[in-house]
Amino acid sequence: MKKIFVFLLFTVMASAVNAQQFIAEGRKALAVIPSETSAVPKAKVSLNGSWEISMNPGNEVWKNDSGNWQKIQVPGEPAMQGFKVENDKEFFYKTTVNVPASAKNKTTLIRFNGVYSYARVFVNGHFVREHFGGFTAWDADISAFVEPGKPAIVYVGVTDRADDISYASGYAFHPIGGILREVQLLVVPTDYINRFYVQTDFENDFKEAKLSLTVAKSKAKGNSKIKFQLYDASGKAVLNQSQTFDLANNGEGKFSVTVSNPILWNQEQPYLYTLKAELISAGKSEEKIEQKIGFRKVAVDGKRVLVNGQPIKLRGGCRHDMHPLLGRSTNRYYDSLDVAMAKKANLNFIRTSHYPPSQDFLEFADKYGIYVQEETAICFVNDWREGVYKKLGETSNDLAFTSRYLGQLSEMIDRDRNHAAVIMWSIGNESDYGINFQKEYEFVKSVDLSRPVSWSWPATAFKENKRCFDIAVAHYPDFKGKDEENFGLAIKNMEHESLPLLSDEWAHVACYNTTLLKADPNVKDFWGQSLDLMWANRFDVPGNLGGAIWGMTDETFHLKDGVTGYGPWGFIDVWRREKTEFWNTKKAYSPIRVLKTKFESTEANAFLNVPVKNRFNHISLDQIRLKITISGKSFDQPMPALKPHEEGIIKVAISDTNNPVLLQFYDSQNNLIDEEQLTFNKPIALQAKTLKLKWNVKKTDKLIALESEGLTVKLDAVTGELLSSEINGEKIVTGATRVIVNKPKQPDAFKETPGIYSGEYKVKSAMVNTDDKSIVTVTSEGTIDDYPVKMTTVYQADGTINIEYEIENVPEYTWQIGLALPVANTFETIEWKRKGYWSTYPSNHVSANEGKAKRFSDIKETYRVQPAYDVSQGMYDYYLKSTIDPAKADMKGTEMYRGTKENILSVDLTSGNKKIEVISNGLQAAKMNILESGQQELLIMDKSDYWSLSWGNFAGTKNNSKSLKGIAIVKLVQKK
Repeated sequence: MKKIFVFLLFTVMASAVNAQQFIAEGRKALAVIPSETSAVPKAKVSLNGSWEISMNPGNEVWKNDSGNWQKIQVPGEPAMQGFKVENDKEFFYKTTVNVPASAKNKTTLIRFNGVYSYARVFVNGHFVREHFGGFTAWDADISAFVEPGKPAIVYVGVTDRADDISYASGYAFHPIGGILREVQLLVVPTDYINRFYVQTDFENDFKEAKLSLTVAKSKAKGNSKIKFQLYDASGKAVLNQSQTFDLANNGEGKFSVTVSNPILWNQEQPYLYTLKAELISAGKSEEKIEQKIGFRKVAVDGKRVLVNGQPIKLRGGCRHDMHPLLGRSTNRYYDSLDVAMAKKANLNFIRTSHYPPSQDFLEFADKYGIYVQEETAICFVNDWREGVYKKLGETSNDLAFTSRYLGQLSEMIDRDRNHAAVIMWSIGNESDYGINFQKEYEFVKSVDLSRPVSWSWPATAFKENKRCFDIAVAHYPDFKGKDEENFGLAIKNMEHESLPLLSDEWAHVACYNTTLLKADPNVKDFWGQSLDLMWANRFDVPGNLGGAIWGMTDETFHLKDGVTGYGPWGFIDVWRREKTEFWNTKKAYSPIRVLKTKFESTEANAFLNVPVKNRFNHISLDQIRLKITISGKSFDQPMPALKPHEEGIIKVAISDTNNPVLLQFYDSQNNLIDEEQLTFNKPIALQAKTLKLKWNVKKTDKLIALESEGLTVKLDAVTGELLSSEINGEKIVTGATRVIVNKPKQPDAFKETPGIYSGEYKVKSAMVNTDDKSIVTVTSEGTIDDYPVKMTTVYQADGTINIEYEIENVPEYTWQIGLALPVANTFETIEWKRKGYWSTYPSNHVSANEGKAKRFSDIKETYRVQPAYDVSQGMYDYYLKSTIDPAKADMKGTEMYRGTKENILSVDLTSGNKKIEVISNGLQAAKMNILESGQQELLIMDKSDYWSLSWGNFAGTKNNSKSLKGIAIVKLVQKK
């Protein structure tokens, strides 16, 4: 029989368990933030805002207030605000806190939600406490040092320690030390609640639930009671009456109650109840607590993970806290926006890499439905670290660091265990196994059996015959799903031999390959094929959970004096604009997969049978609204009742095969999930029309001029090369057409590789035939670098140019093979039609199936100011250009203009009433290439790939032949 490990939202502990086991030694349990404290007008007050900072404080600054003080915004990185933070050098914040008079005979706390990475707190000249770890919440009890009704002076010493186990400053490429998350003043009872754990368990096929509470007080003084009631989403009481239970002399108590027919919480139906509780001591109400809870259960069933008994597939992203002006900081607005954008992009899963998120973020994940893998702040232990951090990073077996490992882990679990969205804990990222990771795993299992545990690198534990995880993690698997050794972990048929397999980093967004990113913004669209193939190849593999894109948001820190960070590795930029990759993510991760979008006309009788797959985990497709648009008329049609992960048919009535059919899928809140355009195949021929115009040919020893109705083409009389073309005296083409073979220096580069770009065409022999005055033919042979080349160019008097080429010694890996046509800078608009990878794109997408782009935009660009334009219209890249000067960051053209258009049907360049038309058959690519000089050329490519995407991504197809033939047809036109 298959062994099933069941994980509940909380595990009921034996009655003898004491409070200390829930929080690591040396750490203090958090106060549960009350909705109300007796006789206190406001139990929680924000301390965010303007504080003061001194980077060079004097000795015992908390006593003598020495040092130079300047204003600073809290929360937020000091470095992002122009202050120089150094490793292992303490600096100080100070602020004045108004302690309310109502705090008399109460406990007054300052809640720090994240101070990186070591902090000391002083109040009114007295030391209060210290804290290690930059991303967990902790309380400073200042009651003994303040007088209610009077202001208190608070000093916070902060040290960005190079030995911090998170390595967070290391991978941010600058010291991030500071108060990174919000600060609050809490007033709670003298003996306040500091443990409030909720558990749901189920019987009778989830029709009956047991709701259990475990509660503890901070000081265990006297006898107290807990009174509670559960409310549904409409505010109606669920229990017949409020429930009450006593806390024992040690201040702890446990109670459970049965709830019939609970509405379950899952990511697709995130139903939340409200639990209201009251602490009563000596018959008097002390404080009230209000929390949102979800009824749900997680189970590991062999190699599958179940939520509420249903197997889940995770389509996710890796998220960092990232504020455009405050750095590794966050606030409620950005937390809510990240969840909303994740949902819009069809993510159902977020990994909080590489540290716990804010409480606000988890609140929104609960509310809107996102599965969360919550990770403790441990990264690159014995692995990947650089510089000063490397020698201090070997801590996995160092018992002097055990308290740090367990301390911040316990703080994370203590605060966040009641969140339904959190379905697994991660105890560290990309680290070598050691005893401290084993202790972490054992700690989790001693305090919370409700969720499985993940960790990387698992192979380093297996090597020691150890296991500190329930889920096997693989990073950056090959998109094809081939058998592989993934950082030492054996994977066969995209599964681990015994555990669920999760790739909580996969499909790395183009980031490190800066040469390619500068040259061609379309690499961002091409990446979408990797994600699609990655996910589609694994969806039906039972033991493969799925994965998380690296990453979600760009990692570019816009410091006042420069840009740093890993780079643009997100499908969302730091300003929370949708990048090119966003649509690719939405499409690849769509929970509704239309399996066929191109049909033959003969398939359309009265109906089209459109195959579809339900890739939701919990809901049937008949809960989705389908809108169909044909010939401008729209109507709704019921969806088939396909269960999760089933395939079926949508029958679409059709009477006209000349127009496309648009299918749009909406959720219950009328949000667009996905759309597909159904089209009918029609043959496309690559050929130019021949008109009966004649050239007027003029020859000299050096020049051949062809003239026809205002069009002039000038050829070199010796080499036959095109020198220029003009229409009524205006330059159109400015130089010779050349064959290009551009390639990466290192196609499998782990990160960056420069390009090797082919040079000029050296003609060895040429012949110009002007006998037929309607067409002039130029044939030539020569070389481009080490590549033998043959070219035949036919000039028609109507402006059509037909270029055929043949090239030998083609290398195995190339970026671009085709033709480059230098064009005048007066051409500033490109229009195109193409057969895209997806059947639909937004109109402003870099790689839309039909689009129009201008080379220049009227953007007024200012560094560190929110851009007011779509990413596709951007002309400036501070990171890629390594500058904060907009003039130097200028990419000399918009992304939409510069990006390759693959599978083109037609491309038009326009300059006033002049036009260059490219005629194609859907098998070629075209690109406007902007040279460093600012001059531009039109590339028409028969082969385009993106080698150096690497990281398991699809990067293109190898050239299996040493020779390649191609053709390009362009037409020079003057519009009437």
